[in-house]
Amino acid sequence: MNKDKRIFLLGPTATGKTELVKYLNDLFPIEIISVDSAQIYKDLDIGTAKPNKKELKKTPHHLIDIRSPIESYSVGDFKKDVDLIVAQSLEIKKIPFLYGGTMMYFNSLENPLDNLPVSTATSKKQINDELDKFGIDFLFKKLESVDPLSGEKINPKDTQRIQRALEVYYISGKPLSSFYVNKMTTETPYKLLKLALLPNNREELHRVIEERVEYMLKKGLIEEVEGILSMYPSIDNSCPSLRSVGYRQTYCYLKNQISKYELKDRIIFATRQLAKRQMTWMRKMENLEIFEPFNHDLNLKVKSRIESFLVN
Repeated sequence: MNKDKRIFLLGPTATGKTELVKYLNDLFPIEIISVDSAQIYKDLDIGTAKPNKKELKKTPHHLIDIRSPIESYSVGDFKKDVDLIVAQSLEIKKIPFLYGGTMMYFNSLENPLDNLPVSTATSKKQINDELDKFGIDFLFKKLESVDPLSGEKINPKDTQRIQRALEVYYISGKPLSSFYVNKMTTETPYKLLKLALLPNNREELHRVIEERVEYMLKKGLIEEVEGILSMYPSIDNSCPSLRSVGYRQTYCYLKNQISKYELKDRIIFATRQLAKRQMTWMRKMENLEIFEPFNHDLNLKVKSRIESFLVN
């Protein structure tokens, strides 16, 4: 029996994933699904490097602009949405093509979570208050004590994942790791190609990140965040949207917590740290086929690999 096929494209921030996908969309019958926890939010455009309206018209994406910045969107929400889109894609004979840099989302597709508790206003306030009062190091030590397995997997500085893991524990009384469904020992019912853009040259990645941050600021990132604060009066940095890299730092600048001089350097540093966490997670993943994102022949190499995958 022929199996359905699916393609993942993973990579840290600033490695050219979107440009590659635009190229591939002209060549293959793919249905593009964004795997990006920031691009789901409306009005967060510049700081997320979201494809613009013209690009989205030519290369349609699922799971972009599906939530207001004051709303939450969980891993469970993502998994549910992807399952529906994949089913619809297969119905019209398209190949689900999932790409992005939110590794926790990718992980949920291969390691499903079983009935994960839903965040509440009370649980969010509790965890944010603890962060403000005690700091992230305290929260990480607490996580290690109540959920050692998650403590081993989560970076000690990954604020969002640490908070979510503790929040699950507070709501349910059970560690986050206990909600992972055991991997099936039987073969998956579909064929999966996992492409990874993993740069060897860290200096080149840092250069591209710096250029990107400079471009975002010139394009109007500060003004974009000002507009978000105006459109959504209730929003603050407890909302996941404003905890995204670039938005968190710009929010702090607009609240006079840092200077404009510090803003660029802080965004660059946070983006580098994000890329480092993404690459660390990728190196632990199984069956990735690695490509150097800054090679001139990247497009042709990826095209060739997809062609061979589709004929087998």
